[in-house]
Amino acid sequence: MLYRNQMPKFYERGFIAQVLIMILLLAGIGVGVYLVQHYPKITPSTSTPNPTVKISIRPSPSVSPSSSPIGSNSVTDASYYMGVLVIKYFPVTASGMIDQNITGDVGDSYDVIKKRTDDVTNQLKVSLEKASTYLGYKDSNATPSLKYTIVDTKEYKQPVPLDSTTRKPLYKQIMQDHNICDYVNNKGVREVWLWAYQGPSVFNGLPYLAIWESTMAGPNGFFANGGDENMPVCKNTYRVYTFNYQRYTSEALESWGHQVEAEMDAVDRSLYRDKFQGPPHPLTTNETGRCGSVHNPPNASSEYDRGNPTPNRSDCLDWKPDGLGVLSNISCQNWGCSDSDPVTNNSSLNYQIWLLQNMPGRGNTKTYQSKQLRNWWDIHGDFDNVMRNSRKLTL
Repeated sequence: MLYRNQMPKFYERGFIAQVLIMILLLAGIGVGVYLVQHYPKITPSTSTPNPTVKISIRPSPSVSPSSSPIGSNSVTDASYYMGVLVIKYFPVTASGMIDQNITGDVGDSYDVIKKRTDDVTNQLKVSLEKASTYLGYKDSNATPSLKYTIVDTKEYKQPVPLDSTTRKPLYKQIMQDHNICDYVNNKGVREVWLWAYQGPSVFNGLPYLAIWESTMAGPNGFFANGGDENMPVCKNTYRVYTFNYQRYTSEALESWGHQVEAEMDAVDRSLYRDKFQGPPHPLTTNETGRCGSVHNPPNASSEYDRGNPTPNRSDCLDWKPDGLGVLSNISCQNWGCSDSDPVTNNSSLNYQIWLLQNMPGRGNTKTYQSKQLRNWWDIHGDFDNVMRNSRKLTL
């Protein structure tokens, strides 16, 4: 690199050559002509530098953010870009209706169901970024740890390819047909959102389509809320979620949340389940709540009790893994008890977002046994690196 206050050496050499030539000419020595003709000519390089390659999808963490939350610790400030491949299967009749003979319980028009999948996909993207924003319910300047991009969407007006015996989707074939490793290795895809159906159990106890909430494949082990489908193993881990388009955003987020639970269990089940989530039904068992699980909030009296307005004592707002923090009353008033919209606003969806916002995330300064807690979203956003090099929830 040339700096403005430096003289390039080729100028120095050119000057010396000219002085020598002048001396030789004045001395009448004929070799001066020879020197002029044979002195090496040195010129600056005119080659064009390699062009900058702009990549729009980045799965790697942004470890040097332009701004950090107030009071943050820089070692926890990573954000991750999560690419998504969306695949949709709609068995459509000649009249433009979803074929209920295939889905078992969905028979609306194609236009209605397609719009639902579009709406829920968009809202899920928003909800996941919101959910990964540490304490976002009270810090408007907080930054998401996960930033989602829909890389591609594939839609088919046909049934999901399935095994007629197990009635499971042919996950391996579907991934192969979509050249999944090209998406994973070259386009930053880390999740596949597969839109399908399930239906009632009528085939010898099996549903119309025996879907997994999630499955995964990759070079660093299998940790999922479903079975291993022997899908193609790419350079990076990816997850496949199967969403039922009879349902809405809350149910899709629940499937996603269970996958996160499985990954967290693989790193430190005790710290995550026992100390962060706490007892499953603390209101019934008269226990102090912690932050809750995907199914059950800190004031749950039973499964899926996400809209319960009855408060219970919990330290989630001041969670301390080494012991109880300051207790406060927690109920659906903390996240929103309203059930006004199945896509965008309901107590089930709101609770799951609130729960995940309390997970130690970007900029957290919490410690456990005198060790700094990492950004727990490293586990999902940087799964392969964590599993290879730092399989723990502390730094």
